[in-house]
Amino acid sequence: MDAERATTLLHLIEDALPGLTAQERRAALYLRDHYPVAGLDPLARLARVSGVSSQTVLRLAAKLGFGSYRELQDSLRGEVAAERASPLGRWMGRSTTASEEDWLAGFGAQIAGNIAAAFSMVVREDFERAAQALADRRRPALAIGGRFTQALARTITRHLEVVRGGIEEVGSISSTWPDRLIDVDRRSIVIAYDIRRYAPDVVRFTEIAAEQGAFVILFTDSRAAPACRHASVVFAAPTDSAGAWDSLAALFAVTEALIARVTELEGSGTTERLGRLENIRARLLGPGDGV
Repeated sequence: MDAERATTLLHLIEDALPGLTAQERRAALYLRDHYPVAGLDPLARLARVSGVSSQTVLRLAAKLGFGSYRELQDSLRGEVAAERASPLGRWMGRSTTASEEDWLAGFGAQIAGNIAAAFSMVVREDFERAAQALADRRRPALAIGGRFTQALARTITRHLEVVRGGIEEVGSISSTWPDRLIDVDRRSIVIAYDIRRYAPDVVRFTEIAAEQGAFVILFTDSRAAPACRHASVVFAAPTDSAGAWDSLAALFAVTEALIARVTELEGSGTTERLGRLENIRARLLGPGDGV
């Protein structure tokens, strides 16, 4: 199993689900929901914890395109190793072609592929759960990100401030985070962004929030991300690019989709809120001022 195939294992699972038997589906869903940790366990343990036989797990591996369970595990190990690579390591290890005359087109094709893959990997039931939760104005929300993903946390905060209110960007000064966490409870929603070279403080924030009962929505690059253990819903998207730096385009696209869905669910509430907002803006800033 080559490295490219390994990066699409979750996609393979989603594609295979309709053709699986009930027992195979049970094992596949367990593998997906505990990805990739469950697949790194011995065969007998994966079978036991997912409630199926070892033969069922072997049949599932074959339907996913692997020649053996060991081959599946080798693929997962390779994927986890790749995700831990630094920007410098990916830059030094990048493959180059003889001709780079259309470098920009190649870069764009990679990003477009990331976005398509991200949407194909979204579990529809999870997407609706997250949207329904965020559409409930009675539930306070916090958004948090890492060094680069803080920009995504700010984006969803700015939009949902308009759509529903009751949302706050946590900010990058971790010494103030306890002040945000103290009021988190079972009504609260935490939207977290964390990608490889994962931020330990963001992971701890999600852990404490989950312990206090919060509904945690995690945007990340892999279901192997440390914060996945504390998330109620996980949206994983590829971040590979043709350069040294990770691309946030796919995570941004899924974020925009969630914002759009929450806005639709708000319906007339959003229309009324926008009208009030425009009146306040006109009085405060004057016609044509502000954005």
